[in-house]
Amino acid sequence: MHEQDPTVDILVKDATVQGSEAPTSIANGIHHLDRSEDVDAIIVGRGGGSDSNLQAFNTERVAEAIFTANTSIVTAIGHTDDRLIADQVADVATITPTAAGEYIVNSREEFLASKVKPLAQQLDAAYETLQQEHEHEQELAEAVDEAAAPEGLPPVYYKAAIAVLLLLLLTITGLWLGVI
Repeated sequence: MHEQDPTVDILVKDATVQGSEAPTSIANGIHHLDRSEDVDAIIVGRGGGSDSNLQAFNTERVAEAIFTANTSIVTAIGHTDDRLIADQVADVATITPTAAGEYIVNSREEFLASKVKPLAQQLDAAYETLQQEHEHEQELAEAVDEAAAPEGLPPVYYKAAIAVLLLLLLTITGLWLGVI
């Protein structure tokens, strides 16, 4: 993890950056990191140096590795006066490794602020709407249940009242006919 932002993990891949083996070493490092699913951005960097010390970053091999990488490449090679092919084909060119790191962290924060936070807000709003709709459906179901229930006494009381009335009717009829 990085001291400036503990949410950023840093993976270092060493490479020879000057001499005859440098272009192959740099290109291999870029390819290695580009294949990793855990890498979101690659900083290709070194401190400044003389023009001859920076020539590895002007080679076709390094330029092709940077240009064809699927992972975003930020260069941090040399100083403001240096004009390198690697800087021209990179996604972003910065002056120093520190500036490259700051660019990546700020870009990440800007991405989160512009893309992820609005999506989280939309998700929260959709969840709240769903919750309100569920509560409304429950209220409607309760209203339907209340509307379907008969007014007054429950049905068993009506059946009992009808049975008592039938008994009274039979008793009156029996008395009238003299059967009782």
